[in-house]
Amino acid sequence: MKRSELLFLLAGLSLGALAGILFAPDKGEVTRERISKKAGDLKHEFEEKSAELRKELAKRTSELKAELKKDLEEQIELSKSKIQKFTESVTAPIKEKLKDKNANTEAKEA
Repeated sequence: MKRSELLFLLAGLSLGALAGILFAPDKGEVTRERISKKAGDLKHEFEEKSAELRKELAKRTSELKAELKKDLEEQIELSKSKIQKFTESVTAPIKEKLKDKNANTEAKEA
């Protein structure tokens, strides 16, 4: 249940309960007792719903954290691969020139 839905539900329940109690033909003491009982019931219901929301939020946070970790690990591996390819592309020509230079030096010495 979404947070806004929960708030509307609680507001509707509160207003309905209050209207029912205020328009009931009871004595003041009975009406106050009913208001007190309804307030207690609403408090209990609110506590249950907020506990549900906290549990759902913790679950979703955990899922998102795992998803983010997985995505981050994939990006790190991709970056490593790109860095390695770049390094090889930069060093290959240098290695080739050194190889040629060494071959020329050896040929001159022989």
